[in-house]
Amino acid sequence: MHRLRHEDGAVTIPTLFWLPLFFMIMLAGVEMMVTNLRQILLERAVDVATRELRLGNLVNLTHDQLKQKICAAIRYVPDCTENLAVEIFPVDTTTWQLSNTNGTMCTDSSSTTELNPTLDYGASNQLMVVRACLKLKAMSDMDPLGAALVKDASGRFALVAMTAYVNEPRN
Repeated sequence: MHRLRHEDGAVTIPTLFWLPLFFMIMLAGVEMMVTNLRQILLERAVDVATRELRLGNLVNLTHDQLKQKICAAIRYVPDCTENLAVEIFPVDTTTWQLSNTNGTMCTDSSSTTELNPTLDYGASNQLMVVRACLKLKAMSDMDPLGAALVKDASGRFALVAMTAYVNEPRN
């Protein structure tokens, strides 16, 4: 009976129960950090491209050229140009309604339909909105955050950045 009273290794069983929970929390924290970093990079890249649009330096850009401008500022996101959709449209200042009421347009790699983004650069002194949607893969679907993200058929979730600017007066 004396042998049965030893408590060596008594912590092993509770550790086996709690260790996966702690690893999932740590993995979810890393996933959240990386997702927030990507969101910050997207917001900054949209702001950098918008600065040039506002000043009138970028006139009549195509969708692909605008995506390249934004992706050049992001740098650390793989396949940025393939997974980014950008829209530019005016705001009606009498009702403060967006002229594009279709919602956020994002890429969908599982779809064969081609994107038709709104690229209305507006007139002088007009309030404009730039909306960018970047589709990314989660680091892992094993952590609670990665599993909870709303994904499309290809397993990508959307990060959306939106900014507004007023066109500078033009001659």
